[in-house]
Amino acid sequence: MRSGTRDVPPIDDTLRWVVVGFRLLSIVWMGALVGATLADDPGAHRGVVAWTLALAAAWTGVTVAHALRPRWFRTAPWVVADGLVAVWVSVSPFLAGAQDLFFGGYPLSWVLMAAYAGGPWPALAGALVLAAGQVVGAFGEAGRTATQVAGDIGVFVVAALAAGWGVAALRRYDRARNQAVEALEAERAARRRAHDRAEIAAHLHDSVLQTLALIQQDPGDPRRVAGLARGQERELRQYIEQIASPFTHSLRAALRRTAGEVEDVHLVRVDIVVVGDCEMDDRLEALVQAAREALVNAARYSGTDTISLFGEVGEAGVSITVRDRGSGFDPNRVGAGRGIAESIVGRMERHGGTAEVHSRPGEGTEIDLHLVRHDA
Repeated sequence: MRSGTRDVPPIDDTLRWVVVGFRLLSIVWMGALVGATLADDPGAHRGVVAWTLALAAAWTGVTVAHALRPRWFRTAPWVVADGLVAVWVSVSPFLAGAQDLFFGGYPLSWVLMAAYAGGPWPALAGALVLAAGQVVGAFGEAGRTATQVAGDIGVFVVAALAAGWGVAALRRYDRARNQAVEALEAERAARRRAHDRAEIAAHLHDSVLQTLALIQQDPGDPRRVAGLARGQERELRQYIEQIASPFTHSLRAALRRTAGEVEDVHLVRVDIVVVGDCEMDDRLEALVQAAREALVNAARYSGTDTISLFGEVGEAGVSITVRDRGSGFDPNRVGAGRGIAESIVGRMERHGGTAEVHSRPGEGTEIDLHLVRHDA
């Protein structure tokens, strides 16, 4: 029986509501029997009968409310308090002098409660307590035979053993199933790691080693050597990110691919830093194209061979900044930035985003792009 406040596993959550459901059925059953007793048994003490039903109904409401707090539902104080009500209900027909036992299945619901809380032994202990109440109550009941008393005791004991064994078996099965699932996931993860290691090894052999061989063939051209090394670094980074990314079409991979294409065509260096990642869609594709145009403009007109791209993927939106330390321009001059206005600012506005251009002659250019995510 639990005494702490640990979280309840899913199987316990299901079993708890099974117990509560049986308690609700039991109170309905008991209500029907109490109605029959009040109508057909004039010798029964009506006050005791009615008060017992009211107590059982009120405690059933407490049970339902208490079941919403699963971490306390298996504690010893709760089971003891529930047992006191069940014992009273089980002996109330003798106290009321009723001809029939009008408690229905309510005492059995406590047996199920004890089985849920601690398994077979607490359930059996509860059954024996209820059996003792039946034996003591039968002494003052002239109409009760030994066979009837033994039958009631047998019902309690069999229910306790069946419920206790069933609950314990379900919990063992659930633990075994969870362990099997965890082992399967661990095996799959190990296979994925082995596959990734094999893929990286093959990529290193097919691509990186070939690039090193080309560099060794013509080491006297610094520009060509730097271009080969930069291209291989970019390709290797893209490959590793592709393996590590949980997204099929990654925004970060798209930005790196775009930056690499600009590097190859315009022979510049693009330093790229992207924080976060997300799945690509049509709007983000437009954002990547706008960033590409900003990179191309910087490569063509800034006069510098190094461009910076910073990206940040947040829950609310995506921001990209393209910056260069080149010649810059005056955005207010007539005709200046006309291509930027159409291919960058206009494209972003058509897709619900914004683009801000900050530039001054001799101080470089910075273009800030922002797009709100529709899945935020």
